[in-house]
Amino acid sequence: MSTLTQTTLKLRVDYDQSVEVVVKAGKFDYANSDVTSKNFPSQRKGQANLEAVLVQFDRYMESDEVLAELDKMGMRAGTLAELLALGAQHPNQQREYPIVALGSVWRASVGNRSVPYLWGHSSHRGLYLPWFDDRWHQGYRFLAFRK
Repeated sequence: MSTLTQTTLKLRVDYDQSVEVVVKAGKFDYANSDVTSKNFPSQRKGQANLEAVLVQFDRYMESDEVLAELDKMGMRAGTLAELLALGAQHPNQQREYPIVALGSVWRASVGNRSVPYLWGHSSHRGLYLPWFDDRWHQGYRFLAFRK
């Protein structure tokens, strides 16, 4: 398995802020209403300066395949808090390509699993919740961090 690109970005993440506060700070044109602190409780505390890696693969992949490849690369998938920090601090990244955070999974009442991702274009930036079980095409980037 090869990657097409790996882009690195510096991030400052405050894991203690609520999802609602960080979504508002991100100034998205659209945010899925299920992206809440209740549905995505933070597993981490405090603040951190991190180096994010946006990984792009060379083929369609399922989420479990992406997670396995990231693990082989010595990386972990990014979380919602980290994705929201990226959206607030680097708002134009999502205009170039969609960015997925497979490290935060929410199971809806109907049973499907969803993960957050950022996407946009020249005049729009959004925060979406597609299904975890979708296949991702090679245009997607996956937010990751070195273990």
